[in-house]
Amino acid sequence: MTEEEKTKILGKKPTPDLFYRLDDYKYSDVPKQRVLSGIRELDYKTKGFEMGCITIWTGFTNAGKTTVMTMLAKKTIDQGERVFFFNGEQTKEDFKNNLYIQSSKNKDIVTKQYMNSCIFDTFITKEKAIELENKYGNKIYIYNNEAPRNINTLLYAMEELRKTQKIKIFFLDNFMQIDMKNENIYQEQTEIMEKLRTFAINKKVHIHLVAHPRKIERFQTRLTLYDIAGSSNIVNKAYNIISILRVDTIKQENKDYEKLEKELLQEGYDIKETSTVLEVLKTKGQKCGLVALKYNNQLKTYTEASKIPSEIIEKNIYKNKQEVLPW
Repeated sequence: MTEEEKTKILGKKPTPDLFYRLDDYKYSDVPKQRVLSGIRELDYKTKGFEMGCITIWTGFTNAGKTTVMTMLAKKTIDQGERVFFFNGEQTKEDFKNNLYIQSSKNKDIVTKQYMNSCIFDTFITKEKAIELENKYGNKIYIYNNEAPRNINTLLYAMEELRKTQKIKIFFLDNFMQIDMKNENIYQEQTEIMEKLRTFAINKKVHIHLVAHPRKIERFQTRLTLYDIAGSSNIVNKAYNIISILRVDTIKQENKDYEKLEKELLQEGYDIKETSTVLEVLKTKGQKCGLVALKYNNQLKTYTEASKIPSEIIEKNIYKNKQEVLPW
């Protein structure tokens, strides 16, 4: 029966189908569309960043959240995509300089002393800046922070860029920088998260969302799902949740350091060769777990830490077990 015939019989336009029979649609063996992080172990654990999903990134202050976002944006562009950035805490000049430094090599870096002080700022050469301008100029769109920062205006901008520039990857840094007017903050956070999730699902895009942790115990070194600030619905509606942890913030005599060392070893990493840890706290991909990164201080970027040969891992795990035996 056609839609016109249904309308004639019902006397009104029929509502969308409320259910499907299994054979109403074909089986598909086409892989889901996704982008990769370029970090092999992270891509394995999450199965990449699928369209129609939200990934939440969290971590303590100065853990490297913004640095990771910029790094992911570069990897996304390398796969032929364009990206959108909402930078609530970073000026557009700082964003551009950090992106360009991360995209350069040591020979492209220049430092400038501020007056005669001990302060040195890092930049790239003019030649490299021109090269990167040509590479990224029409690939990255940044939200104007002078515009209203409420969720409806932000989503309007995102939809405009999705339609006109075919952008499918959106970076929102960070959730708390979206303006809220409702006295019930948790309720409004829930509504904002629902709007973002609906946008991601209906428009088949991926949203990387930075969310700060709530105030926690002074001596806590690692975050859990329950430590993300705001409504619990923020966590519930995310596809992936990944925490960023700097190893140098944990004292080696701390039991948490020893625990982290053992867990990294089981994943195949040496904590002494690790600057930062990505901990996948939640994923609908392959599995949760740890990914070790090394930080390049001059280029302000990360690479995955090298894996330890399996025979060395087994030897060290066996040694650790022997040390706790009671005899």
